[in-house]
Amino acid sequence: MSQYQFSLRMGDRVKAEQEVMTSVRKATNTDETAPKRKHVRNCIVFTWDFKTSMPVWECMKSQPLKASEVQCYKAIITLHKVIREGHHVTIQEALAQTKFLEDLAHGLGGGVYTGWQNYSVLIRAYINFLLAKLEYHRLHPEFNGMFDYKEYVSLRGTNDPNEGYETIADLMSLQDRLDEFQKLVFRNFQPASNNECRIASLVPLVEESYGIYKFATHMLIAMHQRVDGAEQALEPLRKRYNAQHYALRKFYYECSNLRYLTSLINVPRLPQHPVNLFGDDFVPSPITDRPESTDGRGASTPALASASRSTPTIDLEAERKAAEELQRKQQEEERQQKLLIQQQIEIRRRHEEEERQRQMAIQQQMEQQRAEQQRQLEEQQRQYEEQQRLQKQREQEQLAKLQQEQLQRQVQGKMQELEQQILLMRGQHERDQLTITQYNQRVGALEDQIRQLQQFQQQQDASKDELIRQLQEQIEQWRQKYETLAKLYAQLRQEHLDLLGKFKQANLKANSAAEVMGKMDRLQAEMRRKNLELADMMRERDKALADLQRLENSRSDELDRLRNELEDSQDRERELNRNRGSEAQDMLRKFNDQRDELQRELDARAAEADRLRRQLDDLRGEHEGLRQTKDDEIAVLQAGMDHSIVAMANLKKQVGGNQGDLQRRLDAVLSEHALKLKRILDSILRSCADKADEAVFNLNDPGNP
Repeated sequence: MSQYQFSLRMGDRVKAEQEVMTSVRKATNTDETAPKRKHVRNCIVFTWDFKTSMPVWECMKSQPLKASEVQCYKAIITLHKVIREGHHVTIQEALAQTKFLEDLAHGLGGGVYTGWQNYSVLIRAYINFLLAKLEYHRLHPEFNGMFDYKEYVSLRGTNDPNEGYETIADLMSLQDRLDEFQKLVFRNFQPASNNECRIASLVPLVEESYGIYKFATHMLIAMHQRVDGAEQALEPLRKRYNAQHYALRKFYYECSNLRYLTSLINVPRLPQHPVNLFGDDFVPSPITDRPESTDGRGASTPALASASRSTPTIDLEAERKAAEELQRKQQEEERQQKLLIQQQIEIRRRHEEEERQRQMAIQQQMEQQRAEQQRQLEEQQRQYEEQQRLQKQREQEQLAKLQQEQLQRQVQGKMQELEQQILLMRGQHERDQLTITQYNQRVGALEDQIRQLQQFQQQQDASKDELIRQLQEQIEQWRQKYETLAKLYAQLRQEHLDLLGKFKQANLKANSAAEVMGKMDRLQAEMRRKNLELADMMRERDKALADLQRLENSRSDELDRLRNELEDSQDRERELNRNRGSEAQDMLRKFNDQRDELQRELDARAAEADRLRRQLDDLRGEHEGLRQTKDDEIAVLQAGMDHSIVAMANLKKQVGGNQGDLQRRLDAVLSEHALKLKRILDSILRSCADKADEAVFNLNDPGNP
């Protein structure tokens, strides 16, 4: 059973790897667009499902990234998101892939990434930032990819101020690298392009920078609360924190002006001034002299555990002036910032107004073009309808001509076709009956196989029950042997205790050394013999216990194996019964449906053939009637002609003189009668053809029942 489940799991793994390969190929295509979130999300979900990211790296290596700078840049964006949001093992596996990233960066030097997109500088800078991020995770493995403060505190804690100082300093250095890269991205925006791919790289940068900012804020607040002399000792970190706060605020403001970026994520909004790292109840201590450094490094890394203090020198007037000057500078900065914000808002409003006017003009132009296109379409439609009408008229004329030529041939062909269809239907019906018989035989064979499988399963169950009964009998025999050995061991132990009591009594009652020594020797020999017997019995007991334990283990394993095989057999039997039953039912239902459909079609074709046969019989009756009528007319005309010939012969006998003139007159009469007879025959044949055309037309008319 476990092997079966493992094979299913491997099937899921293979299918998931194929989906990851497809997602990587689609996310890193050559189109200058952002990688789709669903493809990147598939890669991230794969790392959480199977606790590895190696298939993602293998798919990246198989892509021709050096052939296209856009494809390489999109691959780096995808890898950044996978490293940041993937499983924890993703970072460890990414540290082993730094050579691959460096190879991508070195590919720029040989002129591999060339083109009009100008991504080469961004690719090199992005890879350097990713390598710096991976190096930070190598030095601080307690961090996850998203710099979660709560998880860091639960794993590491903030008890060591020196370690916390180094952690924050390294993290701020990483934040500086990120700030440099985002500035480079903004500087490389192309005015003639949509810059979608470049903006897509800002999405993980915004999330990364905000995660670092939140962690640094929480960590610095905790350190200010725990470190003595934090105001002076942590002053370099506070200065860097304040500078990074204003840089991030400017970065987020520029990102909020990018409409495509705001449609993907919510850009964070930082307060105007940095957070008070001392807490709400912080009171600044008096200004003290900075202690001199003896080793020359005190200015860069101050000692945090204990800061030396000197006697403060207080100058109230200077302090008041400094405070007023600081307040004045802050007010001036606030006024400049407000003025800058108002100017930016005004510029943005003007841009929106120009954009709205331009959109209105474009909309009006599009409406005019749409009206012109509508008019052209109507004109083309009228021309097309006129052409269709003329073509339809010509087709009708040609059809009328063709109908006059093909009437009799169509009737005969129709009859032959119907007869062939009837024969085909009969053959198809016979084949369907044969197929149904074959499938019935197959269903019977499958039922026989199912019965044989059930009998075989019952035999296996009986043999397994017999084996279980034999194992139970063997266990019962070994249990009886163990109980016998246990009773013998208890008897020997009691005898040993009795002998010890006798030995003590013998020692008390002994009067002479020889008697005592003899008894002692005998008792010792007896004790040695008993001890040997006891050791043998204990070995037998241990051996019996081991055999019993081995038998019980083998019995439990055999029972588990037999139970698993029984469950597998029952599952296979149920699956086989279900599949065979459903297959047989589907086949029977399908063939019943086909048989019914063919029967209905056969009945319809037979009814149609009967109707056509009746129409043909009616048509033949009409033809026979017309032919009889015309035969009568021809007989009358022939009789008239015979009468004329007899009269002419009599006239010839009466006038025997002028035979040449009579012959000419006779020829003229004969030719006249021949023309009359030809016209009558043409009229008869024309009327017959008209009747036949009308009958065939009625026969082929689908509206005529």
